[in-house]
Amino acid sequence: MFDRPARLSAALFSAALMLTAIPAIAGTTQTQSVAIRSSDLNLVTESGRAVLRLRIDNAVERICGAHPRTTWEVENYANCSKAARADAASQFDAVVTAALNNRKVASDPDKSAPVR
Repeated sequence: MFDRPARLSAALFSAALMLTAIPAIAGTTQTQSVAIRSSDLNLVTESGRAVLRLRIDNAVERICGAHPRTTWEVENYANCSKAARADAASQFDAVVTAALNNRKVASDPDKSAPVR
């Protein structure tokens, strides 16, 4: 299961994972963002990362529109989706890297406290 430092780190970084996109709505542009929770996931495992990817996919659909019908809507969805996924990719990488680093630090015997 999680150790305390990994849970704390996941909680801190979950606030940083924020999907932002600029969907075109009726000829205007608005910036929208959705917070994606990751503190309940074990991002050290592939299954935890897969769940986070699914949450990102769902957030992209909420922001950009799930079912484009017209050519204009399809084009706007593609642009919005591309921008949102690019924004989320760097945050995803940072959160996963932090989780992996925390696990390494927690299990590294060279980092143990000196015994007195």
